[in-house]
Amino acid sequence: MAIASSEEIRVQVKLTVLESQREELQLAWQEIVAGKRVRLNTLNREISAITERAMRALVLIEGAIRQNPSTGQARRLVCFLAGVYNGSDFPFDLTDLRALDTALANACLDYLNYDRLGRREVHRHLSGGDTELQRWTDDYGLRPRETQPG
Repeated sequence: MAIASSEEIRVQVKLTVLESQREELQLAWQEIVAGKRVRLNTLNREISAITERAMRALVLIEGAIRQNPSTGQARRLVCFLAGVYNGSDFPFDLTDLRALDTALANACLDYLNYDRLGRREVHRHLSGGDTELQRWTDDYGLRPRETQPG
């Protein structure tokens, strides 16, 4: 029967990483060595910040559509929301963001950053839900793209 040694063997490790990866490596190493969940906590804070920015952005987008419905910006915003809702039926050209004022373009990008997380569909965040989104797409004459025969 082998008897386990009370002394652990220590190994020295030298790593070379890009400066941009240094902080991530430090957090990962701290998690491994100390058992702390720093990266997970950081990720949760980042997701919370992304979500907060997205919800503020959506309020701005909805407000712009409601306050100035006859502008080209409002139409582009509805096209953006429809594209986020169902990009297959309502494709959205991202270069259309260039025609928006800076605050609205940034709001779209903030919401898109949240949407990539796949947490909740856009119509679930709209104050009027999918009914309002449907009304907006109807008001602006947006129709689902025809499906191509198979």
